[in-house]
Amino acid sequence: MDRAAQPVAEAHGQATADLDGFVDRHFNRKISGPLTRLFLHLGLSPNTITILSLLIGLAAAGSFALGTYVAGIVGGLLFQLSAIVDCCDGEVARLTNRQSPFGAQLDIAADNVVHMAIFAGIAWGLFLHTGSGSGSWLPLALGGAAVLGNGFSFWMVSRAKARRDRQAWADPIQAARTEFLLKNVASRDFSVVVLLFALLDGLPWFLWLVAIGINVFWIITAWVSRPAMTARA
Repeated sequence: MDRAAQPVAEAHGQATADLDGFVDRHFNRKISGPLTRLFLHLGLSPNTITILSLLIGLAAAGSFALGTYVAGIVGGLLFQLSAIVDCCDGEVARLTNRQSPFGAQLDIAADNVVHMAIFAGIAWGLFLHTGSGSGSWLPLALGGAAVLGNGFSFWMVSRAKARRDRQAWADPIQAARTEFLLKNVASRDFSVVVLLFALLDGLPWFLWLVAIGINVFWIITAWVSRPAMTARA
């Protein structure tokens, strides 16, 4: 193996641990490696790469907001690119020994901002192309439910992570269930789902699914990680 490529490969091994989903392992990480080498050559910091991923994600949301079929596909491709670049900030952080709590929080916050922007963009695009009538505001209602649910999910996941870091679980079964939820919410496989729905011209169905699913998720997370199941000081 090329010596210049070896550190990136080693970083991949560390980065593809428990939090990577199927798409990360078999697609995103294969493309993020060359991008990571490029970012290292350019001297970009991990936080700068996080911001770059955020900007690409916001561009994807803007494309979805146009509401056309082609714009939806472009939005899906940009969102997938954002997910690939999102792999690179952690790889660069590990290779340059620049990992930090702030960087981790920035990464999580940027991911959630992108997701909420994507939901809002899809909702607005569908609203623009919905004929006037009793259901013309339905896409905005679904988009609002998805954005609100994402906000609650971010809150609940942050609380659960804080309790996990404090090792505050009284019941090991509850700890295992919460860890399962945290691993799945960290997966970037979601970006491929959006792209597939865009290709199939099924974004209205996607909006229904995400508006319901994300609210079910935060309610389950709130129940599994409820204070009554944590050790009390």
